Amino acid sequence: MAALAAPFATGVRAGDPQVINDCPQEHCPTLVVVPASPPGFEIGSPANEQGRLPSEELHAVSIKSFAIGRFAVRTSEYMACVAAKGCPPPEWLEPGNDNNIQTGTGVTYKSMGAYITGDDQPIVGISWDDANAYAAWLSKKTGHRYRLPSEAEWEYAARGGSKTRYWWGYEPKLNGKVMACCRGCGSERDGDGPFPVDHFEANPFGLFNVHGNAWEWVADYFCEAYSSGPSDGSARQSKSCGVPDAVEGLRVFRGGSCFYEPRQMRSAMRLRNWPSFRNQTVGFRIARDLKP
Repeated sequence: MAALAAPFATGVRAGDPQVINDCPQEHCPTLVVVPASPPGFEIGSPANEQGRLPSEELHAVSIKSFAIGRFAVRTSEYMACVAAKGCPPPEWLEPGNDNNIQTGTGVTYKSMGAYITGDDQPIVGISWDDANAYAAWLSKKTGHRYRLPSEAEWEYAARGGSKTRYWWGYEPKLNGKVMACCRGCGSERDGDGPFPVDHFEANPFGLFNVHGNAWEWVADYFCEAYSSGPSDGSARQSKSCGVPDAVEGLRVFRGGSCFYEPRQMRSAMRLRNWPSFRNQTVGFRIARDLKP
């Protein structure tokens, strides 16, 4: 296995991040303050990276400091929004849905049981629209601007200063140690369902489970050319990507899941679907602007 790539100098140590929680007694997510990106920072993957897709071309971005969830949004955190009528229920609790874990005929969610319903599990069965409803509810509740991270912000935070396939190196395991849940990562839940959001090790910025476990929605429209995104790391807002005959309106999720292969949880990997898409593999991580 190749050696772990040295992170950029950020002053942030794994396990010792600057954290924010705007309402810790009310099921609000804990955030990590991510420092501004260093000069010359690039997102995407080099041409020789194993598993690389053509849409991952390297390009430089300059990202200002922001806050992002230390963990994926928990089931208990999202359900607090549902209880307050700020969010629609997840697919597995939607009334009349065949996938309803209590009343439906579908077996997917039922077969996963507590992997879905546990308070500390990552919320899944959430659309891009649902994730934004949660951000709007949390913004109103706290007075801060919560949102989904941009693709660039997500990748920068997930990398934690690394340039490798995963924040810890090039292989799914680190010197034989299981580091994530994916179909081939070596965990006891590979292909079965996600772990609690605080399982495995945090990356150098203090974020947990940025690889595997559950995919995470980000703010951008999907464009095949990754380098077409804004150079300041903000979310891509063009539906058409400026390309004739492009499929318009797709949104992006990142990070892989317990049900996908190791190559699909790489830091640069990008998947997309319609903003209404929901299933047992997709959740989200929240971000927040920092006040000047």
